[in-house]
Amino acid sequence: MSKKVWIPLLILAVLLIGYYALFMQAPTVEQSNYEIQLDQMRKLTDGDQLPEAINSLIIAEGSFPSAAVVAGESLFSKSPLVFSSFQIQYGDGKTIILDTAHDKRLQEENFSGNPFYQDQFDKMQAAMLKADSIIATHEHVDHVGGIAQSPNLDKIEAKVHLTEEQINGPTIEAAEFPKGSLEKLSALKYDTIDHFAPGIVLQKAPGHSVGSQLVYVRLKNGHEFLFIGDVAWSMRNIDERVGRPGLISWFFLHENRDQVANQLTALNKFKKDHPEVQIVIAHDPANLEEIRKDQGVGSDFQ
Repeated sequence: MSKKVWIPLLILAVLLIGYYALFMQAPTVEQSNYEIQLDQMRKLTDGDQLPEAINSLIIAEGSFPSAAVVAGESLFSKSPLVFSSFQIQYGDGKTIILDTAHDKRLQEENFSGNPFYQDQFDKMQAAMLKADSIIATHEHVDHVGGIAQSPNLDKIEAKVHLTEEQINGPTIEAAEFPKGSLEKLSALKYDTIDHFAPGIVLQKAPGHSVGSQLVYVRLKNGHEFLFIGDVAWSMRNIDERVGRPGLISWFFLHENRDQVANQLTALNKFKKDHPEVQIVIAHDPANLEEIRKDQGVGSDFQ
């Protein structure tokens, strides 16, 4: 075979292999090495004065090509995203804020042309001033940016409980915390699982980021929720046990793909074994609509 033939074929083969690795492939596992410790979560919250409600706010919206959300999906279709904040409400007026999205400037930098709801962002900021605690599923800009860019950071910093992995993680820089502000936070330290507040348990889930954690919430009415942050961006990731493609996972998110793959398999099994526990995916608008409609999650902060 002449060079005129085999060199183009070699180039084509390399391009096809590269396309497969970057867009079509994500690791999968049949048996997960990650365990969601539901029995322990329930045990830790037994006897608690449980929270009575969960409320939600959509701070901003965006979209990615479907191929960026689930490996192997189309490059030419779009998957919508929401950037939300949650308020866990107790009967005595105590509240805890979970995740804080990001501000308008960071929205324009990262998701230019997509809606940003300043009134909702302002409402969240007012709620953080009154909250007892503020926590995050992980340290990426679209989850802690509302803290970093808060006009009231000096007033809320004592309420912010980021884990030591989140504070020291390499990706928190993108949230642009004011110089010296991270050092003022009291790092939350725990080994694997932590009873954070009545009805709320944290479990470490590194992979998408070094500081990722699951947040289990058990309400007084018996409803249970498992906030998984960005382990998945869509319920399809869990149902199909397929994560993000290499281009996104390696070059943009710096994920540990094996850890994410094990967590997706664990969540797939968890969803089948425990349909009574509502999985909450941070950016999936259909998932948010479902918990609002079927689980009584409020669409406004109190």
